[in-house]
Amino acid sequence: MASEAPLERKYSRCGQLILDRLVQSTGIRIKEFYIPPFTVDKGETLIIQLPNGMPFTELLFMLVDILTGREKADSVVVKEDFQFAKHITETGWTRIFRPLTVGRYIKDAANPDSKVPNAIYELTDIKPTTKIKRLGGNQRKLLSLLTAFSWTNNIIFDLVGVDPVGGQKAYDLVKEQIGNTGIGILVDNYDDFKDDCTKFVRFEMIPA
Repeated sequence: MASEAPLERKYSRCGQLILDRLVQSTGIRIKEFYIPPFTVDKGETLIIQLPNGMPFTELLFMLVDILTGREKADSVVVKEDFQFAKHITETGWTRIFRPLTVGRYIKDAANPDSKVPNAIYELTDIKPTTKIKRLGGNQRKLLSLLTAFSWTNNIIFDLVGVDPVGGQKAYDLVKEQIGNTGIGILVDNYDDFKDDCTKFVRFEMIPA
């Protein structure tokens, strides 16, 4: 975590604390890009729009490192831990000789004390024995999100590899899972959900 500065708190008119502010940024600079200041409270969804094309992936993971505390940034205060919904991939010889199944992925990656990932069997037609390499992008994204939610309801995610239908399902799942106590941060290169989020922040180019 980057700083121990006091967090802002949101109060009602009578002065009663109604929401804790879990994330507070005074602005993030990554290379020639700037993400304007933002705050996020419990129960809110934030969309951070990054540039499309080649810079997106690199900026995505650099931003995830900052918001999950892996990378120090003095301009960002994060009060609780966040999980990034990781991209599910297989590499090497195991993909051929011992293909990863959905059941084994959940066993290896999810919180063993949580039943949340098992919802994948209700949301889709896949089974524990279904091989990961058989999953389409939409199914992989749902599995990744549910696995992340097994650890916390503070989530950072993207919509890489999904189609419009899958993107809507993933976004709806996040809103349902965070409820009133979690936070969903979508890092995207489009503004499809701009009118369906609590807060929206778009990158700016830093003049040369």
